[in-house]
Amino acid sequence: MKSEYRGILAIALSAGIFILWYTVIAPTKHAPQPQQQVEQQAAQAEEAPAAKKEEPRVAPATDDPQSSFPVKTTAIETGLANIEFSTDGGAPVSWLLKDYQQPEKKESEPVDLVYSGANSQPAMELRFLGANFNFPERPRYRLVEAGPEKIVYRWGSPDVEVVKTISFSKDSYLSDVTVEVVNHSDKPLTERPLLSWNGLYTPPKKEGFFSFLKQPPSTNKSPVYYLNGKTKRETNVAKISTEEKTGTLYWAGLEDRYFISAVIPRDVSSSLSAEISSSELKDVLGGRVLYSGAALAQTSIAPGEKATHRFSVYAGPKEIGQLKAVGVRLEEAIDYGWFTVIAVPILYLLKFFHEIVRNYGIAIILLTVFIKLLLHPINVKSLKSMKQMQQLQPRLKELQQKFKGDKERLNVETMQLFRSHKVNPMGGCLPMLLQFPIYIALYKVLWSSIELYRAPFFWFYKDLSAPDPYMITPILLGIGMVLQQKMTPTASADPAQQKMMMFMPIMFSVFMLFLPVGLVVYILVNTVMSVAQQYMYNNNIRFRDVLRGKLKPAKA
Repeated sequence: MKSEYRGILAIALSAGIFILWYTVIAPTKHAPQPQQQVEQQAAQAEEAPAAKKEEPRVAPATDDPQSSFPVKTTAIETGLANIEFSTDGGAPVSWLLKDYQQPEKKESEPVDLVYSGANSQPAMELRFLGANFNFPERPRYRLVEAGPEKIVYRWGSPDVEVVKTISFSKDSYLSDVTVEVVNHSDKPLTERPLLSWNGLYTPPKKEGFFSFLKQPPSTNKSPVYYLNGKTKRETNVAKISTEEKTGTLYWAGLEDRYFISAVIPRDVSSSLSAEISSSELKDVLGGRVLYSGAALAQTSIAPGEKATHRFSVYAGPKEIGQLKAVGVRLEEAIDYGWFTVIAVPILYLLKFFHEIVRNYGIAIILLTVFIKLLLHPINVKSLKSMKQMQQLQPRLKELQQKFKGDKERLNVETMQLFRSHKVNPMGGCLPMLLQFPIYIALYKVLWSSIELYRAPFFWFYKDLSAPDPYMITPILLGIGMVLQQKMTPTASADPAQQKMMMFMPIMFSVFMLFLPVGLVVYILVNTVMSVAQQYMYNNNIRFRDVLRGKLKPAKA
Protein backbone atom coordinates (compact mmCIF):
# COMPACT_ATOMS: atom_id res chain seq x y z
CA MET A 1 0.00 0.00 0.00
CA LYS A 2 1.29 3.36 -0.90
CA SER A 3 2.33 5.65 1.84
CA GLU A 4 -0.27 8.29 0.96
CA TYR A 5 -3.09 5.72 1.28
CA ARG A 6 -1.73 4.50 4.59
CA GLY A 7 -1.81 8.09 5.89
CA ILE A 8 -5.41 8.59 4.77
CA LEU A 9 -6.42 5.25 6.33
CA ALA A 10 -4.76 6.19 9.66
CA ILE A 11 -6.61 9.52 9.73
CA ALA A 12 -9.95 7.79 8.94
CA LEU A 13 -9.41 5.16 11.64
CA SER A 14 -8.44 7.83 14.20
CA ALA A 15 -11.54 9.88 13.35
CA GLY A 16 -13.74 6.76 13.63
CA ILE A 17 -12.32 5.84 17.02
CA PHE A 18 -12.76 9.46 18.22
CA ILE A 19 -16.41 9.57 17.10
CA LEU A 20 -17.14 6.09 18.50
CA TRP A 21 -15.64 6.99 21.88
CA TYR A 22 -17.56 10.24 22.43
CA THR A 23 -20.88 9.10 20.91
CA VAL A 24 -21.21 5.53 22.18
CA ILE A 25 -18.61 4.42 24.69
CA ALA A 26 -18.15 7.55 26.84
CA PRO A 27 -21.89 8.30 27.62
CA THR A 28 -22.53 4.66 28.52
CA LYS A 29 -19.55 4.49 30.83
CA HIS A 30 -20.09 7.89 32.62
CA ALA A 31 -23.86 8.30 32.52
CA PRO A 32 -24.24 8.50 36.36
CA GLN A 33 -23.09 12.02 37.36
CA PRO A 34 -20.54 12.33 40.16
CA GLN A 35 -21.95 13.49 43.55
CA GLN A 36 -19.88 16.65 43.33
CA GLN A 37 -21.51 17.60 40.04
CA VAL A 38 -25.02 16.99 41.48
CA GLU A 39 -24.29 19.23 44.46
CA GLN A 40 -22.87 21.90 42.19
CA GLN A 41 -26.01 21.89 40.03
CA ALA A 42 -28.24 22.08 43.13
CA ALA A 43 -26.21 25.00 44.43
CA GLN A 44 -26.53 26.75 41.06
CA ALA A 45 -30.30 26.26 41.15
CA GLU A 46 -30.44 27.66 44.68
CA GLU A 47 -28.29 30.64 43.76
CA ALA A 48 -30.31 31.42 40.65
CA PRO A 49 -32.81 33.66 42.50
CA ALA A 50 -29.95 35.37 44.33
CA ALA A 51 -28.33 36.21 41.00
CA LYS A 52 -31.60 37.57 39.82
CA LYS A 53 -31.98 39.59 43.04
CA GLU A 54 -28.82 41.47 42.38
CA GLU A 55 -30.16 43.18 39.26
CA PRO A 56 -30.29 46.92 39.89
CA ARG A 57 -33.74 48.29 40.73
CA VAL A 58 -34.58 50.93 38.13
CA ALA A 59 -38.37 50.66 38.19
CA PRO A 60 -41.01 51.15 40.91
CA ALA A 61 -41.34 48.47 43.58
CA THR A 62 -44.37 46.90 41.92
CA ASP A 63 -42.35 46.37 38.73
CA ASP A 64 -39.23 45.17 40.47
CA PRO A 65 -38.10 41.82 39.00
CA GLN A 66 -37.75 40.43 42.52
CA SER A 67 -41.53 40.44 42.90
CA SER A 68 -41.62 37.32 40.75
CA PHE A 69 -39.65 35.30 43.31
CA PRO A 70 -41.66 32.75 45.26
CA VAL A 71 -42.66 33.79 48.77
CA LYS A 72 -41.37 31.60 51.59
CA THR A 73 -42.77 31.65 55.12
CA THR A 74 -40.98 30.51 58.27
CA ALA A 75 -42.60 29.65 61.60
CA ILE A 76 -40.82 30.73 64.78
CA GLU A 77 -41.99 29.61 68.22
CA THR A 78 -40.81 31.21 71.44
CA GLY A 79 -42.03 30.54 74.95
CA LEU A 80 -44.52 33.40 74.68
CA ALA A 81 -45.42 33.79 71.00
CA ASN A 82 -45.96 31.97 67.71
CA ILE A 83 -44.58 34.07 64.87
CA GLU A 84 -44.66 33.57 61.12
CA PHE A 85 -42.17 35.43 58.93
CA SER A 86 -42.20 35.92 55.17
CA THR A 87 -39.50 36.67 52.62
CA ASP A 88 -41.92 39.27 51.25
CA GLY A 89 -40.52 42.25 53.15
CA GLY A 90 -38.54 40.04 55.53
CA ALA A 91 -41.25 40.72 58.08
CA PRO A 92 -43.78 38.91 60.27
CA VAL A 93 -47.23 38.19 58.83
CA SER A 94 -48.55 37.11 62.24
CA TRP A 95 -47.42 37.58 65.82
CA LEU A 96 -49.65 35.48 68.07
CA LEU A 97 -49.37 35.82 71.85
CA LYS A 98 -49.82 32.43 73.50
CA ASP A 99 -51.14 33.67 76.85
CA TYR A 100 -53.73 36.16 75.57
CA GLN A 101 -56.89 35.56 73.55
CA GLN A 102 -58.86 38.00 71.43
CA PRO A 103 -61.31 40.13 73.46
CA GLU A 104 -65.04 39.36 73.47
CA LYS A 105 -64.63 36.09 71.59
CA LYS A 106 -65.57 32.67 72.90
CA GLU A 107 -63.08 30.90 70.67
CA SER A 108 -59.51 30.66 71.88
CA GLU A 109 -58.02 32.87 69.17
CA PRO A 110 -54.67 34.35 70.28
CA VAL A 111 -54.08 38.07 70.09
CA ASP A 112 -52.28 38.95 66.84
CA LEU A 113 -50.15 42.10 66.99
CA VAL A 114 -49.62 42.24 63.20
CA TYR A 115 -52.07 43.67 60.69
CA SER A 116 -51.68 41.80 57.40
CA GLY A 117 -54.48 43.31 55.35
CA ALA A 118 -54.31 43.99 51.65
CA ASN A 119 -52.27 46.95 50.36
CA SER A 120 -50.56 47.53 53.70
CA GLN A 121 -46.86 47.69 54.42
CA PRO A 122 -45.65 44.93 56.75
CA ALA A 123 -44.83 45.14 60.43
CA MET A 124 -41.15 45.33 61.37
CA GLU A 125 -40.64 47.03 58.02
CA LEU A 126 -37.14 48.23 57.15
CA ARG A 127 -36.70 51.34 55.01
CA PHE A 128 -33.87 53.76 54.33
CA LEU A 129 -34.64 57.48 54.50
CA GLY A 130 -32.65 59.86 52.30
CA ALA A 131 -30.63 57.02 50.74
CA ASN A 132 -28.62 57.57 47.55
CA PHE A 133 -29.14 53.98 46.41
CA ASN A 134 -32.19 52.08 45.22
CA PHE A 135 -34.00 49.93 47.77
CA PRO A 136 -37.48 48.54 47.03
CA GLU A 137 -40.44 49.69 49.07
CA ARG A 138 -41.24 46.05 49.70
CA PRO A 139 -38.14 43.97 48.92
CA ARG A 140 -38.27 40.23 48.37
CA TYR A 141 -35.51 38.86 50.59
CA ARG A 142 -33.60 35.62 50.35
CA LEU A 143 -33.84 33.40 53.45
CA VAL A 144 -30.27 32.73 54.60
CA GLU A 145 -30.83 31.08 57.99
CA ALA A 146 -33.83 30.05 60.08
CA GLY A 147 -33.66 28.56 63.55
CA PRO A 148 -35.57 28.60 66.84
CA GLU A 149 -33.69 31.67 68.07
CA LYS A 150 -32.69 33.52 64.90
CA ILE A 151 -33.78 34.23 61.35
CA VAL A 152 -31.57 35.91 58.72
CA TYR A 153 -32.64 37.58 55.46
CA ARG A 154 -30.52 38.98 52.64
CA TRP A 155 -31.24 41.40 49.82
CA GLY A 156 -28.65 42.52 47.29
CA SER A 157 -27.98 44.67 44.23
CA PRO A 158 -24.75 45.59 42.40
CA ASP A 159 -24.40 48.64 44.70
CA VAL A 160 -25.53 47.47 48.11
CA GLU A 161 -26.21 44.38 50.20
CA VAL A 162 -28.63 44.40 53.14
CA VAL A 163 -28.64 41.63 55.77
CA LYS A 164 -31.51 41.67 58.28
CA THR A 165 -31.14 39.45 61.37
CA ILE A 166 -33.91 38.97 63.94
CA SER A 167 -33.02 37.24 67.22
CA PHE A 168 -35.65 35.98 69.65
CA SER A 169 -35.80 35.31 73.38
CA LYS A 170 -37.64 32.33 74.83
CA ASP A 171 -38.87 34.01 77.99
CA SER A 172 -39.31 37.62 76.87
CA TYR A 173 -41.44 39.60 74.43
CA LEU A 174 -38.27 41.41 73.32
CA SER A 175 -36.56 40.68 69.99
CA ASP A 176 -33.33 42.13 68.61
CA VAL A 177 -33.02 43.31 65.01
CA THR A 178 -29.60 43.84 63.43
CA VAL A 179 -29.26 45.47 60.00
CA GLU A 180 -25.99 45.29 58.06
CA VAL A 181 -25.56 47.50 55.01
CA VAL A 182 -22.56 46.67 52.78
CA ASN A 183 -21.33 49.14 50.13
CA HIS A 184 -20.36 47.28 46.92
CA SER A 185 -20.23 50.44 44.80
CA ASP A 186 -17.31 52.76 44.07
CA LYS A 187 -18.87 55.77 45.80
CA PRO A 188 -19.89 56.56 49.41
CA LEU A 189 -23.45 55.57 50.27
CA THR A 190 -25.65 57.52 52.65
CA GLU A 191 -28.63 56.02 54.44
CA ARG A 192 -30.86 56.47 57.49
CA PRO A 193 -32.53 53.20 58.57
CA LEU A 194 -36.12 53.21 59.79
CA LEU A 195 -37.80 50.24 61.47
CA SER A 196 -41.56 50.55 61.99
CA TRP A 197 -44.63 48.57 63.04
CA ASN A 198 -48.15 48.59 61.61
CA GLY A 199 -51.61 48.45 63.16
CA LEU A 200 -55.29 48.97 62.44
CA TYR A 201 -57.64 51.70 63.62
CA THR A 202 -61.38 51.33 63.08
CA PRO A 203 -63.82 53.92 64.47
CA PRO A 204 -66.65 52.63 66.70
CA LYS A 205 -69.94 52.00 64.94
CA LYS A 206 -72.61 54.56 65.76
CA GLU A 207 -75.63 52.34 66.23
CA GLY A 208 -78.46 52.86 68.71
CA PHE A 209 -79.48 55.75 70.94
CA PHE A 210 -76.62 55.26 73.41
CA SER A 211 -73.91 54.80 70.79
CA PHE A 212 -72.23 58.02 71.92
CA LEU A 213 -71.51 56.33 75.27
CA LYS A 214 -69.82 53.31 73.73
CA GLN A 215 -66.09 53.08 74.23
CA PRO A 216 -63.85 52.56 71.17
CA PRO A 217 -62.60 49.00 70.66
CA SER A 218 -59.82 48.09 73.07
CA THR A 219 -57.85 46.74 70.09
CA ASN A 220 -57.72 50.08 68.28
CA LYS A 221 -54.13 51.15 67.67
CA SER A 222 -52.66 54.62 68.12
CA PRO A 223 -49.08 55.96 67.90
CA VAL A 224 -47.08 56.40 71.10
CA TYR A 225 -43.43 57.33 71.69
CA TYR A 226 -41.05 58.40 74.45
CA LEU A 227 -39.27 61.56 73.31
CA ASN A 228 -37.21 64.09 75.29
CA GLY A 229 -38.14 62.57 78.63
CA LYS A 230 -41.93 62.36 78.09
CA THR A 231 -44.42 59.84 76.80
CA LYS A 232 -46.40 61.35 73.94
CA ARG A 233 -49.50 60.04 72.22
CA GLU A 234 -51.13 60.89 68.92
CA THR A 235 -54.83 60.72 69.78
CA ASN A 236 -56.28 62.41 66.70
CA VAL A 237 -55.75 59.44 64.40
CA ALA A 238 -57.92 60.82 61.60
CA LYS A 239 -55.49 63.70 60.98
CA ILE A 240 -52.26 61.68 60.95
CA SER A 241 -50.47 61.87 57.60
CA THR A 242 -46.66 61.72 57.80
CA GLU A 243 -44.93 63.16 60.83
CA GLU A 244 -41.37 63.20 62.13
CA LYS A 245 -40.58 63.86 65.81
CA THR A 246 -36.84 64.43 66.34
CA GLY A 247 -34.95 64.43 69.62
CA THR A 248 -33.75 62.07 72.32
CA LEU A 249 -35.88 59.05 71.45
CA TYR A 250 -36.14 55.99 73.68
CA TRP A 251 -38.81 54.10 71.77
CA ALA A 252 -41.71 54.52 69.35
CA GLY A 253 -44.54 52.28 68.22
CA LEU A 254 -48.24 51.51 68.37
CA GLU A 255 -50.40 50.73 71.39
CA ASP A 256 -53.91 49.79 72.34
CA ARG A 257 -55.38 49.61 75.83
CA TYR A 258 -53.59 46.39 76.80
CA PHE A 259 -50.78 45.74 74.29
CA ILE A 260 -47.90 47.59 72.67
CA SER A 261 -45.49 47.04 69.78
CA ALA A 262 -42.52 49.33 70.31
CA VAL A 263 -39.34 49.80 68.25
CA ILE A 264 -36.31 50.63 70.40
CA PRO A 265 -33.24 52.19 68.72
CA ARG A 266 -30.05 50.74 70.20
CA ASP A 267 -27.72 53.16 68.39
CA VAL A 268 -27.22 56.10 70.76
CA SER A 269 -27.61 59.49 69.10
CA SER A 270 -29.32 62.84 69.61
CA SER A 271 -30.60 62.79 66.01
CA LEU A 272 -33.07 59.96 66.38
CA SER A 273 -36.69 60.45 65.38
CA ALA A 274 -40.11 58.89 65.73
CA GLU A 275 -41.67 58.41 62.29
CA ILE A 276 -45.47 58.25 62.10
CA SER A 277 -47.70 57.81 59.06
CA SER A 278 -51.05 56.32 58.05
CA SER A 279 -53.06 55.22 55.04
CA GLU A 280 -56.82 55.16 54.63
CA LEU A 281 -58.80 51.93 54.30
CA LYS A 282 -61.27 52.35 51.48
CA ASP A 283 -63.45 49.44 52.57
CA VAL A 284 -63.84 50.70 56.18
CA LEU A 285 -65.38 54.13 56.73
CA GLY A 286 -62.86 56.13 58.72
CA GLY A 287 -60.54 53.13 59.12
CA ARG A 288 -56.81 53.62 58.82
CA VAL A 289 -53.63 51.56 58.81
CA LEU A 290 -51.09 53.21 61.10
CA TYR A 291 -47.30 53.01 60.99
CA SER A 292 -44.98 54.09 63.77
CA GLY A 293 -41.31 53.41 64.39
CA ALA A 294 -37.82 54.74 65.05
CA ALA A 295 -35.32 56.18 62.59
CA LEU A 296 -31.59 56.31 63.35
CA ALA A 297 -29.11 59.06 62.51
CA GLN A 298 -27.82 59.42 58.96
CA THR A 299 -24.81 57.23 58.16
CA SER A 300 -22.20 57.41 55.39
CA ILE A 301 -20.62 54.15 54.20
CA ALA A 302 -17.32 54.23 52.28
CA PRO A 303 -16.81 51.92 49.27
CA GLY A 304 -16.09 48.38 50.41
CA GLU A 305 -17.17 49.13 53.98
CA LYS A 306 -20.30 48.24 55.91
CA ALA A 307 -22.50 49.81 58.58
CA THR A 308 -24.24 47.88 61.35
CA HIS A 309 -27.47 49.19 62.91
CA ARG A 310 -29.23 47.75 65.94
CA PHE A 311 -32.84 47.87 67.06
CA SER A 312 -34.98 45.98 69.52
CA VAL A 313 -38.71 45.31 69.28
CA TYR A 314 -41.06 44.72 72.20
CA ALA A 315 -44.32 43.15 71.03
CA GLY A 316 -46.47 42.05 73.93
CA PRO A 317 -48.71 43.04 76.85
CA LYS A 318 -48.44 46.19 78.93
CA GLU A 319 -47.36 44.21 81.96
CA ILE A 320 -45.33 46.49 84.22
CA GLY A 321 -42.74 43.84 85.13
CA GLN A 322 -42.03 42.91 81.51
CA LEU A 323 -41.86 46.56 80.44
CA LYS A 324 -39.49 47.53 83.24
CA ALA A 325 -37.18 44.67 82.33
CA VAL A 326 -36.55 46.25 78.90
CA GLY A 327 -34.82 49.16 80.63
CA VAL A 328 -35.75 52.11 78.36
CA ARG A 329 -38.66 53.58 80.37
CA LEU A 330 -41.06 51.42 78.40
CA GLU A 331 -43.27 51.11 81.50
CA GLU A 332 -44.21 54.75 80.81
CA ALA A 333 -46.40 53.36 78.02
CA ILE A 334 -49.02 52.41 80.63
CA ASP A 335 -51.34 55.41 80.87
CA TYR A 336 -52.05 56.12 84.55
CA GLY A 337 -53.05 59.73 83.94
CA TRP A 338 -51.92 62.60 86.14
CA PHE A 339 -51.60 60.56 89.32
CA THR A 340 -49.03 57.95 88.31
CA VAL A 341 -47.23 58.28 91.63
CA ILE A 342 -50.42 57.03 93.35
CA ALA A 343 -51.50 54.58 90.64
CA VAL A 344 -48.35 52.43 90.66
CA PRO A 345 -48.58 51.54 94.38
CA ILE A 346 -52.29 50.79 93.89
CA LEU A 347 -51.41 48.39 91.06
CA TYR A 348 -48.89 46.55 93.23
CA LEU A 349 -51.45 46.43 96.04
CA LEU A 350 -53.98 44.90 93.64
CA LYS A 351 -51.44 42.26 92.60
CA PHE A 352 -50.68 41.61 96.28
CA PHE A 353 -54.33 40.87 97.04
CA HIS A 354 -54.49 38.67 93.94
CA GLU A 355 -51.56 36.62 95.22
CA ILE A 356 -53.66 35.88 98.31
CA VAL A 357 -57.11 35.16 96.82
CA ARG A 358 -56.15 34.19 93.21
CA ASN A 359 -59.16 36.03 91.80
CA TYR A 360 -58.93 39.56 90.43
CA GLY A 361 -62.63 40.25 91.05
CA ILE A 362 -62.23 39.53 94.77
CA ALA A 363 -58.89 41.38 94.74
CA ILE A 364 -60.70 44.48 93.44
CA ILE A 365 -63.23 44.21 96.29
CA LEU A 366 -60.46 43.87 98.90
CA LEU A 367 -58.56 46.79 97.38
CA THR A 368 -61.67 49.00 97.41
CA VAL A 369 -62.43 48.10 101.04
CA PHE A 370 -58.83 48.78 102.06
CA ILE A 371 -58.78 52.24 100.44
CA LYS A 372 -62.23 53.09 101.82
CA LEU A 373 -61.13 52.23 105.36
CA LEU A 374 -57.90 54.16 104.86
CA LEU A 375 -59.88 57.27 103.94
CA HIS A 376 -62.57 56.77 106.60
CA PRO A 377 -61.39 59.61 108.90
CA ILE A 378 -61.53 62.05 105.98
CA ASN A 379 -65.01 60.81 105.03
CA VAL A 380 -66.25 61.34 108.59
CA LYS A 381 -65.04 64.95 108.60
CA SER A 382 -66.80 65.54 105.29
CA LEU A 383 -70.08 64.04 106.56
CA LYS A 384 -69.87 66.07 109.78
CA SER A 385 -69.39 69.33 107.87
CA MET A 386 -72.28 68.53 105.50
CA LYS A 387 -74.59 67.79 108.43
CA GLN A 388 -73.66 71.09 110.10
CA MET A 389 -74.38 72.95 106.89
CA GLN A 390 -77.77 71.23 106.65
CA GLN A 391 -78.64 72.34 110.21
CA LEU A 392 -77.83 75.97 109.32
CA GLN A 393 -80.07 76.02 106.24
CA PRO A 394 -83.08 77.62 108.04
CA ARG A 395 -80.85 80.42 109.42
CA LEU A 396 -79.29 80.99 106.01
CA LYS A 397 -82.74 81.35 104.43
CA GLU A 398 -83.70 83.92 107.04
CA LEU A 399 -80.59 85.96 106.25
CA GLN A 400 -81.31 85.75 102.50
CA GLN A 401 -84.83 87.11 103.05
CA LYS A 402 -83.67 89.80 105.45
CA PHE A 403 -80.80 91.14 103.31
CA LYS A 404 -82.00 90.23 99.81
CA GLY A 405 -81.38 93.80 98.63
CA ASP A 406 -77.92 94.12 100.18
CA LYS A 407 -75.48 91.46 98.91
CA GLU A 408 -72.51 92.89 100.78
CA ARG A 409 -74.33 92.83 104.14
CA LEU A 410 -75.64 89.30 103.33
CA ASN A 411 -72.10 88.02 102.81
CA VAL A 412 -70.90 89.58 106.07
CA GLU A 413 -73.80 88.13 108.10
CA THR A 414 -73.40 84.71 106.48
CA MET A 415 -69.70 84.51 107.35
CA GLN A 416 -70.50 85.67 110.88
CA LEU A 417 -73.04 82.84 111.18
CA PHE A 418 -70.45 80.29 110.07
CA ARG A 419 -67.87 81.59 112.55
CA SER A 420 -70.29 81.62 115.47
CA HIS A 421 -71.22 77.96 114.85
CA LYS A 422 -67.64 76.96 113.94
CA VAL A 423 -68.70 75.67 110.55
CA ASN A 424 -66.40 75.66 107.52
CA PRO A 425 -68.53 76.02 104.36
CA MET A 426 -65.80 74.19 102.43
CA GLY A 427 -65.49 71.45 105.03
CA GLY A 428 -67.61 69.04 103.01
CA CYS A 429 -65.70 69.62 99.77
CA LEU A 430 -62.07 69.65 100.91
CA PRO A 431 -62.05 66.04 102.19
CA MET A 432 -63.62 64.94 98.91
CA LEU A 433 -60.92 66.78 96.97
CA LEU A 434 -58.25 64.98 98.98
CA GLN A 435 -59.76 61.64 97.99
CA PHE A 436 -60.17 62.62 94.35
CA PRO A 437 -56.57 61.77 93.19
CA ILE A 438 -56.75 58.35 94.84
CA TYR A 439 -60.04 57.43 93.19
CA ILE A 440 -58.92 58.73 89.79
CA ALA A 441 -55.67 56.74 90.05
CA LEU A 442 -57.62 53.62 91.05
CA TYR A 443 -59.96 54.14 88.11
CA LYS A 444 -57.01 54.41 85.67
CA VAL A 445 -55.38 51.29 87.11
CA LEU A 446 -58.52 49.22 86.63
CA TRP A 447 -59.17 50.69 83.18
CA SER A 448 -55.78 49.90 81.67
CA SER A 449 -54.52 46.98 83.75
CA ILE A 450 -53.52 43.96 81.63
CA GLU A 451 -54.08 41.85 84.75
CA LEU A 452 -57.84 42.23 84.26
CA TYR A 453 -57.70 41.30 80.56
CA ARG A 454 -60.09 38.36 80.15
CA ALA A 455 -59.67 37.62 83.88
CA PRO A 456 -62.63 35.61 85.25
CA PHE A 457 -64.62 36.68 88.33
CA PHE A 458 -67.32 34.09 89.06
CA TRP A 459 -70.25 32.34 87.39
CA PHE A 460 -70.99 33.98 84.01
CA TYR A 461 -68.49 36.83 84.58
CA LYS A 462 -65.64 35.45 82.50
CA ASP A 463 -63.92 38.71 81.57
CA LEU A 464 -63.41 41.62 83.99
CA SER A 465 -62.25 43.83 81.09
CA ALA A 466 -65.57 43.48 79.20
CA PRO A 467 -68.92 45.18 79.99
CA ASP A 468 -71.43 43.37 82.20
CA PRO A 469 -73.30 41.09 79.74
CA TYR A 470 -76.45 40.99 81.92
CA MET A 471 -76.36 44.59 83.29
CA ILE A 472 -76.69 43.32 86.87
CA THR A 473 -73.88 45.36 88.42
CA PRO A 474 -74.91 48.70 86.78
CA ILE A 475 -78.49 48.24 88.05
CA LEU A 476 -77.28 47.44 91.57
CA LEU A 477 -75.02 50.47 91.37
CA GLY A 478 -77.96 52.72 90.48
CA ILE A 479 -79.96 51.40 93.48
CA GLY A 480 -76.98 51.96 95.77
CA MET A 481 -76.52 55.54 94.56
CA VAL A 482 -80.21 56.32 95.23
CA LEU A 483 -79.84 55.03 98.80
CA GLN A 484 -76.67 57.05 99.24
CA GLN A 485 -78.38 60.27 98.12
CA LYS A 486 -81.34 59.73 100.42
CA MET A 487 -79.06 59.18 103.42
CA THR A 488 -76.48 61.89 102.72
CA PRO A 489 -77.10 65.35 104.24
CA THR A 490 -77.52 68.05 101.63
CA ALA A 491 -76.94 71.75 102.08
CA SER A 492 -79.57 72.65 99.49
CA ALA A 493 -83.31 72.47 100.06
CA ASP A 494 -84.23 73.43 96.49
CA PRO A 495 -86.72 70.78 95.24
CA ALA A 496 -85.66 71.24 91.59
CA GLN A 497 -82.02 70.62 92.48
CA GLN A 498 -82.93 67.57 94.57
CA LYS A 499 -84.90 66.09 91.65
CA MET A 500 -81.92 66.68 89.39
CA MET A 501 -79.68 64.89 91.87
CA MET A 502 -82.07 61.92 91.93
CA PHE A 503 -81.84 61.72 88.14
CA MET A 504 -78.03 61.35 88.29
CA PRO A 505 -78.00 57.67 89.41
CA ILE A 506 -79.99 56.73 86.30
CA MET A 507 -77.57 58.47 83.95
CA PHE A 508 -74.59 57.06 85.83
CA SER A 509 -75.96 53.52 85.59
CA VAL A 510 -76.50 53.90 81.84
CA PHE A 511 -72.91 55.05 81.47
CA MET A 512 -71.70 52.02 83.45
CA LEU A 513 -73.33 49.67 80.92
CA PHE A 514 -70.43 50.26 78.52
CA LEU A 515 -67.53 50.13 80.97
CA PRO A 516 -65.54 47.03 82.01
CA VAL A 517 -67.24 45.06 84.75
CA GLY A 518 -64.07 45.29 86.87
CA LEU A 519 -64.54 49.06 87.05
CA VAL A 520 -68.23 48.73 87.85
CA VAL A 521 -67.46 46.29 90.68
CA TYR A 522 -65.06 48.81 92.18
CA ILE A 523 -67.62 51.67 92.01
CA LEU A 524 -70.40 49.41 93.30
CA VAL A 525 -68.39 48.26 96.33
CA ASN A 526 -67.31 51.83 97.00
CA THR A 527 -70.96 52.99 96.89
CA VAL A 528 -72.14 50.20 99.21
CA MET A 529 -69.42 51.10 101.70
CA SER A 530 -70.38 54.78 101.49
CA VAL A 531 -73.98 53.87 102.34
CA ALA A 532 -72.75 51.78 105.27
CA GLN A 533 -70.51 54.62 106.51
CA GLN A 534 -73.40 57.07 106.21
CA TYR A 535 -75.67 54.77 108.21
CA MET A 536 -73.02 54.36 110.91
CA TYR A 537 -72.47 58.11 111.14
CA ASN A 538 -76.19 58.98 111.23
CA ASN A 539 -76.74 56.45 114.02
CA ASN A 540 -73.50 57.07 115.90
CA ILE A 541 -72.22 53.53 115.33
CA ARG A 542 -68.46 53.10 115.61
CA PHE A 543 -66.25 50.40 114.16
CA ARG A 544 -65.73 48.87 117.56
CA ASP A 545 -69.52 48.49 117.79
CA VAL A 546 -69.56 46.71 114.44
CA LEU A 547 -66.84 44.34 115.63
CA ARG A 548 -68.94 43.60 118.71
CA GLY A 549 -72.01 42.91 116.58
CA LYS A 550 -73.89 46.10 117.60
CA LEU A 551 -75.34 47.27 114.27
CA LYS A 552 -78.42 49.06 115.63
CA PRO A 553 -78.44 52.61 117.03
CA ALA A 554 -78.54 53.02 120.77
CA LYS A 555 -81.96 53.90 122.19
CA ALA A 556 -82.37 57.49 123.33
